[in-house]
Parts: sequence; C-alpha cells; structure tokens
Amino acid sequence: MRDARYALWGVALLLSAIVPPALAGFAGLGWEASQWAGYAATLALIVLAGAPIRPRDAEPPTLISLRSHTLVGWLALAAVGLHIAGLLLADPTVIEYLKPTAPLYQLTGIAAALALLVLVATGGAAARRRLWRSHRSFQATHVILGAALVTLTAVHVAVTARYLGGPVRRALFGAAAIGALLMLLRGRWVGATGRMRRQLVFGRHSTLIACMLAVCALAIAALLPNAVGAALREPLMRRTAAPPLDFPHSKHGAVNCLSCHHNYADGTGSTLCIECHRSARTDLKQGAEARFHGFCFGCHRHPDASFARHGPVAGCEVCHRPPSVEQ
Repeated sequence: MRDARYALWGVALLLSAIVPPALAGFAGLGWEASQWAGYAATLALIVLAGAPIRPRDAEPPTLISLRSHTLVGWLALAAVGLHIAGLLLADPTVIEYLKPTAPLYQLTGIAAALALLVLVATGGAAARRRLWRSHRSFQATHVILGAALVTLTAVHVAVTARYLGGPVRRALFGAAAIGALLMLLRGRWVGATGRMRRQLVFGRHSTLIACMLAVCALAIAALLPNAVGAALREPLMRRTAAPPLDFPHSKHGAVNCLSCHHNYADGTGSTLCIECHRSARTDLKQGAEARFHGFCFGCHRHPDASFARHGPVAGCEVCHRPPSVEQ
C-alpha cells in the first residue's frame, strides 16, 4: 500500500500547480513566458525531491524510474535557463539582479540554479563513479544538496511574491515544499523478529541528513509571514549608484500620500526617502530597496479592491527608467 505521505504531498503540489496564481497583469509574451518557465522549474524540483530514486522494497516506495528522474532534472535545468535568458532578453535591466548588489532573495535564486546544475551534472553513473568512492556517500551528498536546492528555490519564489499572493497559496506552496523534503527520508526495518525497528538508510550520514532536512523545513515554514520577505529584499552589497527611478505622482492621486511619505504627518518629512532609508540608522527596519519594492509590489501585484485600474509591475524597466516630466 502506498505511503499516505504521498497522497498528502500530492494534493498540496497539485493545488499549487492548478490554482490560478495572482499575477500583476500581462506584461508582454516574453516576460510572462519566462516567468512561467521559472515556476514550472520550481514545481519540477519539488517533484524531484518528493520522488527520489529508491529500491523497489523501500518505504515509502518509489514513484518514478531513474530514467524519468534524470529526464525531469534536465527539463528543470532547461526551464531555469529559459527563465533567466528570457527575462534578460525581455528586460535588459534584469542584469542588475545578477550582480552582488542584488537583493538576497534573488541571490538565493542564482544559488539554486547553480545547485541544480551541479546535481544534474553529477547525477549520471559515470560522474558518480569518478567523484564518489561509495554509493552511500553520493546518495548523502545528493540528498543534502537537493534539500538545499528546494529551500533556496522556495525562498526565491516566495519572496518574489508574484505567484504566491495571499496566505492560502503561500501555505499550499510551503506544504508542497516541506512535504518533498520529508519524502527524502528513507528508512528500513532492522533487527530480529519481534524486535524490529525503523532506521534511516544513510548510514553514518543519517544524523547529518535528518538535521539538514529539519533546518530546511523550518526555513521554508519561516517564509509564511509576509514580514520575512522585507528582510530578504535587502541587497547583499550596497550600490554605488542607484538605477534611475520614475514615479509618476499624477497617476497615483487615489493613494493617500502618507502611505509612502509616512513622516509628513509629524512634520519631519523635509528630505528625500533615501536619506533615511540608505543611512546607517539602526532604528529603521527596512532599507530603500525593500521599502520601495514593498510599496510597488503591494499595490500593483495584489491591489486593494478599491483600485479599479492599476498598471502591472512586472519587469524592471517599468519603474527603473529616466524620470518623465509631469505636466
């Protein structure tokens, strides 16, 4: 009988795939196709983690063959390549997200792409024999790197907030990702008749793998609160020169000015936002990048019902262009 974990995990994964994601409006065929390629790659990675290669008598049993597992891995890598290349072609400003000054959640996406490349490149039989002396060592390395890959991808997708608008979708995605990590655990019955017990099959690596999976699961669960995303939108390194920014105030007349200029209420708002949010003040919880992106994404990706019309925020060039002169 199939393990019940498969059923629970499959439901979460299926709902994450078929429930229509909250998009920010159509922003061009190239951009939209590239974004969907990235999300398809994410779901494929969750499938790979949740359906690892196991012996026929393993518990839980295997879902897909080695050939299918390898094929899905290559398809996921191809989808990631389309995601990155397509975005760069659709919007050259995206190159800013491939630099060390990119926000942390974007750097986790780059790290995830590199981890996937390593997993696919070293998964073949020839590479395994050259790099590892024993199959168990290869297996442990593959499982640990796979868990890290799922976690890095979850951070990237969740904080991007393009597909996971609202707590329901975020919770479904988190359940599918965490469920996939739990499926990586594989045990067997050992001992004499009447004194059988279950233990992990990873040998001396079992404790390390169990701890790694626990840490990764907790990290994904920590993404559920929206406040976590603000911290991960901060850049790793501060930019020496900020990209140009265009904000047409005339098109935002329906928005309360204090929503952005929060310090105008007490009369302290006499300077530019970045003079505070790019300073060394320890009392500010968010820097300029996280604060400004939060404003734009909050309204344009998941707008309030009172906003009858709103333009899509998808792509860097929508906002990062030379300021226009308002009449």
